[in-house]
Amino acid sequence: MKIGLVLEHFDPRRGGLEHWTWQFAGRLTGLGHEVHIVACDFVKPDSGIPVVWHPVEQAPSPLQRAGGFERVLRALPLDVIHDMGCGWHADIFHPHGGSTRAGHEHNLMRIPRWRQIRFWREKRYRETAEIERRQHARKEALIVAVSKMVREHFRALHGVPLDRVRLIQNGVDTERFSRDHCAGLRDPQRAALGCRKNETLFLLVAHNLLLKNAGAAMRAFSLLAARGAQARLVIVGGKRPKPFVRLAQKLGHADRITFLEAAEDVRPYYAAADVYLHPTWYDPCSLVVLEALACGLPVITTRFNGASELMVDGEQGFLISNPADNTALAERMAASLDPDLRSKMGASARRLAEQNTMDRQTAEFLALYQEVAARKKRPVMPEDAR
Repeated sequence: MKIGLVLEHFDPRRGGLEHWTWQFAGRLTGLGHEVHIVACDFVKPDSGIPVVWHPVEQAPSPLQRAGGFERVLRALPLDVIHDMGCGWHADIFHPHGGSTRAGHEHNLMRIPRWRQIRFWREKRYRETAEIERRQHARKEALIVAVSKMVREHFRALHGVPLDRVRLIQNGVDTERFSRDHCAGLRDPQRAALGCRKNETLFLLVAHNLLLKNAGAAMRAFSLLAARGAQARLVIVGGKRPKPFVRLAQKLGHADRITFLEAAEDVRPYYAAADVYLHPTWYDPCSLVVLEALACGLPVITTRFNGASELMVDGEQGFLISNPADNTALAERMAASLDPDLRSKMGASARRLAEQNTMDRQTAEFLALYQEVAARKKRPVMPEDAR
């Protein structure tokens, strides 16, 4: 099949969406499909993934960029157009960020009341909402929800009929992210981080530290450290970390909270860690959580994360109902100091990841592509002849 993958940046270093598309394109080409990447900018893979490149002008606004995507796509003879959520001309819309409206409402939970009106009036949110509206108005297109939470958001907040929504939950590369691979990386990486043998290392990987609630992770860690726990917190990849560095200093534990720049390969940090933290305000289905589970790490996350639907509280880690409840988070972190409990949870985490692989997700998308291709070949009957 000739498959078009549409996204703004084809660069795995930028975040979960981009990293997922990079892996997915490699799988599709490995299965013999012709993959066309339609994007504003590219990092061409050294691995030799044989894709066809179609650049789109990097316009200043989301609406202008979406129009550019449409102009390029209309000229391409593709069997299926699979858009990651940035345009409105596609057969399948797969918004990795979930529902824009739900994301905004969850964001408002952490924003002071005085700023909420300004938040809604910001141009970028209005334009993103308009793109989403046009996606939903394209009645012949299907929409992929990456979790049951997101599927319900599309129904309840946007009025999208459920017969147009397909549930395909995120998968993980269980060969690339594995306990065996991490085993050889653990000791050197812990030494590089200055982590002592008896310290429990909590890890958080995120670009948007506000949305992923790094502040709560730090305050909960501070409560834990105040009780005398031998622990360390490492935060990797955050944009604009200075306010959080100041918070670490204010909390009095700056020497035990480490901030690191984004890493192209985060596996050494999973290897060094004992517990993965993800106290997010909103995450459709966190890829980093799935990667941590595949590496055999217990995970502490919130029920505002679609990936939590795959977990059982107390088995692969812990689930928090309220992202603002620092005390509850600290209590779960304290329970995770027990190495025997971590070992049991880590084994369960790995088994869960093996049931939710990237291969499974790829097969589900290929079945969806066949459905779309069959629909497009079906003649469209005039309204009065139906």
